[in-house]
Amino acid sequence: MMRQMTLAVTFLTGIPLKVEGEVSPADLWRSMGWYPLVGVAMGVSAWAVYAGLVSFLPGLVAATLVVILLELLTRGLHLDGLMDTADGIFSGAPRERALEIMKDHNVGAMGVTAAVLLLVLKVAALGALSRADAAAPLLAGWCAARTLPALNVYWWPYARPAGTGEAFTREHTPGPLQLAGGLLVAGVVVAGLAGLWAGAAGSWYAGLVTAVVAMAVALGVKAVVAKRLGGLTGDVYGMGIELAEAAALVVGCAIVGLVT
Repeated sequence: MMRQMTLAVTFLTGIPLKVEGEVSPADLWRSMGWYPLVGVAMGVSAWAVYAGLVSFLPGLVAATLVVILLELLTRGLHLDGLMDTADGIFSGAPRERALEIMKDHNVGAMGVTAAVLLLVLKVAALGALSRADAAAPLLAGWCAARTLPALNVYWWPYARPAGTGEAFTREHTPGPLQLAGGLLVAGVVVAGLAGLWAGAAGSWYAGLVTAVVAMAVALGVKAVVAKRLGGLTGDVYGMGIELAEAAALVVGCAIVGLVT
């Protein structure tokens, strides 16, 4: 269990934990079950930083700093997936050429545009939230976003014979998916309790609504991409995480607007 958790932390973040021995595809797949726990930890940390900063900085400035810190923590891994996917999908090229474009390390205009727009949306949405109302999007949203990779592997084939994410897809045992689902439920409960404690708008149900909508948005986009590519790739996994995070913050704003 500790080995799988360590793999989850080292893959999703830049925290340099040591993994002993050779890592097998089975280890990689099983580690995905722990991804939501890493997401909750990241969300709690982001909420704590935002709550501290917003007490003496304008909301947009505090939100910008939090988004920067989160991207640094993930080494821009998911943002890179978003950019590569945007370049490939919006290229208008046939499937094989689109996959080649996504694999190219150079970033095109569509990739840059997608990254800039998404970061602006994240900053604007988070900056519009109070410290209390930011709890559900950051906790439940970040947990839900990292539940998606296990669903990706279980539901869709890998679109190319080799790649960064291909090793994760060689096993399809249900255990990691069940674990991820259980941790998602726990994350939603924690988000609800945090909202109640902080006095957030929407209180207990904000985390549930945030998680459901964030995952639905990301899965809907990935279904379209999977149809275009004949499956998903590691880049698309990363894109889904970024989309779910942004959607979670927007949902948080919508809940505040509807309740108040």
